[in-house]
Amino acid sequence: MGILNLLKANFTGKVGQVVGAKWKNKSTIRSYTKPAYTNTPAQQTVRARFGEMTSYVALFADQIRSLSALDTKGMSVRNAIIRLNKEQISSDGFEPADLMVSRGGLPQISTFAATVPTGRTSINATWTPAIGATISERARVVVIAVDPALNFAIVGSALNNAGTITIPAQVPDGAELNIHFYLIDYRGSSRVGSPSGYTTI
Repeated sequence: MGILNLLKANFTGKVGQVVGAKWKNKSTIRSYTKPAYTNTPAQQTVRARFGEMTSYVALFADQIRSLSALDTKGMSVRNAIIRLNKEQISSDGFEPADLMVSRGGLPQISTFAATVPTGRTSINATWTPAIGATISERARVVVIAVDPALNFAIVGSALNNAGTITIPAQVPDGAELNIHFYLIDYRGSSRVGSPSGYTTI
């Protein structure tokens, strides 16, 4: 049903075969077009992949809000990661190994390894500190551990030069962790990052 506003000389909604709406903050009128069928098998597949990726990223996106160098442009970190990986939505399927959680021009972390010690009360990681003229003493390594089947995610960070981190966490028995990691550095109030790496435990 359409709503007519005589004071503003516009209307919104459908009246007969005419539709009134706002577009770029301007009142517009167009003829009604019946929407196309939007539940094809291909569209169902895309929606399923989008939902899978969104659920996965939502497990840790809020935890890396202050540790991300992605250009969010007013959007959430979760949406910035989804946008960065939009090709996976229309490809053969979502694979955590292919998920990029960071990108940038800093060197990628090398010789990274992660373990869950006996007792499962932490996640330990080691790496060879990245070096270069563009890397400051403030640079940090960010580690993200995720098991979507158990709705488990934990994030930790440590100085790049430390070469090691222990993230306190009660890791569930049987957890199969996807580990994402990247380097983040600071340029005044700005943040820059490296491409993210991936491994499993």
